[in-house]
Order: sequence, then structure tokens, then C-alpha cells
Amino acid sequence: MKKLPYGISDYERIVENDYYYVDKTKYIEKLENLAEPYIMFLRPRKFGKTLFTSVLENYYDVKKKDKFNKLFGETYIGKNPTKLKSSYYILRFNFSGIDTDKEETTIQGFKDKVIASINVFIKKYNLDFYVNENDTAEGILDNLFKAFYIQKNNEKIYVIIDEYDHFANELLGFRTENFKSLVSKNGKVRKWYEILKEGTESVVDRIFITGVAPITLDSMTSGFNISSDLTR
Repeated sequence: MKKLPYGISDYERIVENDYYYVDKTKYIEKLENLAEPYIMFLRPRKFGKTLFTSVLENYYDVKKKDKFNKLFGETYIGKNPTKLKSSYYILRFNFSGIDTDKEETTIQGFKDKVIASINVFIKKYNLDFYVNENDTAEGILDNLFKAFYIQKNNEKIYVIIDEYDHFANELLGFRTENFKSLVSKNGKVRKWYEILKEGTESVVDRIFITGVAPITLDSMTSGFNISSDLTR
């Protein structure tokens, strides 16, 4: 008997442990067929956003090519695969759980999340890249893109960002001035997204971002003005 995956947002775990999965893989085809490759998708909490990012990760990850049939054979997309399946290096970020008590802890927490995700990325794909933890979050991302271009110049990255606004919403609720200095104006977070935008000129082919509200995106618009909001 299949089990209900309460609280589980890891698609591979759901499949391998025989949990129920409501097939939403048809949306992968819809997203890929859109003219816009940089997508912002906003929904309230507990709407399955994290699970869907996991589905995207498993579908497009070049490292999961040999497991494609096992992971997607019984789904719509498994029976109707798109041309880009199993073709990307997946760089995934999750910006929940950042300590927003002070501006310094927020900056450090954001940087720690970036470093952790990049470390997973370089280990997973066996890249020759040293993370200089004395550098800024945007500097580390920029150097990663440059190193990737040199080492894998015929390959592309799919960036997935979950909970992009989690910490920013806390700042909006309790520390508005910190929000302004970090996210809008010329803040650290905004600079990081500027580097992400620059990455689309070289190694970043697609971006999928989830979150709850559009306020953070609006504050970064001039720095990251390439995404299309699909929220309906």
C-alpha cells in the first residue's frame, strides 16, 4: 500500500519509497515551451513549491540521466519527455532559515546558504573550484560562473531558487530599514542577483524561482529584471 508523503519534499525519495505522488509533471513541458527561460512562480506556503523544485531538479539533472526511467517512467513527462531532459547542471539554493535578528547575521546567513549550495554543486559535479569564504556572496557566485565556463564551456546551468523571499519577508515585518539596505538600493542581496543575471550571458541557461510575495522581486527589479512572473 502506498504511503502519504506528509512533509516530504524530495521527489526522488517519494518515488523510491513508494509514496503517493500527484502527477504534475505536465507543467514541466508547459514551462519548457514558454518563450521565457527565467521564471518567477509565487504561491502561498504549503502549496507544494519545494516539491515541484525537486521534481525539476531530478528531471533536468544530467547526473540523474541513468535513473530517468525509474524516476519518471510512470509520469506524464516520462512518457512524453522534452528535448532538454537530463541536460543541465543543477545549482539549487534555498534561502529559508536565515537569522534576521541583525543586519550582520542576515548577510552572513545569506552568504552561508550560498556557500553551502555551491559546495554541494562542486562536489556533485566534481568541479575544480575553491570557495573563498572571505569573499562576498556575490563574488563567490561570480567566480563559480567563471570557473564553470572554463571547465564546462559547452554545458549549461539550471538555477533553482526556493524560498527566495523567506528572510526578506521577516525583514519587512520587523526590520524595514534592514530590508531597504540589503535588498533594495544597492544592497548585498540585490548585488547577488545582479551577478545571477550576468550569469545568463555565459553559463546560466534557465532559472526557476519560488517564493510567497512579489515585494522582494519588485525591490530588486533594476538589478534582476529578466524574470517573468507566472503567478496567476
